[in-house]
Amino acid sequence: MALPKIKHPTYAITIPSTKQKINIKPFTVKEEKLLLMAKSSEKTEDVISSIKQIVKNCIIEPVDVDKLATFDIEYIFIKLRAKSIGEVVELEYSEPDFEKVNFRVNLDDINVVFNPEHTNKMKLTDEVYIKLKYPTLEDMKLLDNGITEENIFEILYKCVDTIYDDESVYTDYSKEELFEFFDSLPLESISVLSHFFETMPAVEHKITLKNSEGKTKEV
Repeated sequence: MALPKIKHPTYAITIPSTKQKINIKPFTVKEEKLLLMAKSSEKTEDVISSIKQIVKNCIIEPVDVDKLATFDIEYIFIKLRAKSIGEVVELEYSEPDFEKVNFRVNLDDINVVFNPEHTNKMKLTDEVYIKLKYPTLEDMKLLDNGITEENIFEILYKCVDTIYDDESVYTDYSKEELFEFFDSLPLESISVLSHFFETMPAVEHKITLKNSEGKTKEV
């Protein structure tokens, strides 16, 4: 006789970048093993791989996790943790001039913050425009060894969705041609591109802490 199938509750959430409504189920022992393996590894790529696999395992609808924005994965993972282990986490915070304080955070209070000044469609010159897409977890691995001009352009290359002007949409180009295109841009265009990343949606939560000395700190 076959062993009984374990039934798990499901919870509805919305993917922040696409607004797609999906259902998730809590971690099981299978996912816990992936977390333990990721924790024991010193390689960022192993941690990223484990997190993506856990998210894939726990989303019920068909979703291409590899194409989700970094903040999508972070948000879904936090919601999975809340439904699997508990909503409240115990944390501590300290600085050289701020005595350690223990505090709690309710994961259900954590959301993706959208900057009203953010846009993914930008004007590079009077004639040329660009539309960018959000970096994925896989893309962010490029920054593991620090931020350099080379890996910044690599991420930018991966984030290009469309380049267009009033007459055409340009899709048939090589990486080398795109890099040459970026090199030819006026300096003010670089600040326009930087604005996209600086104002990109992010998983963010602010809390005001007070230690035993009466000092307060917003973190």
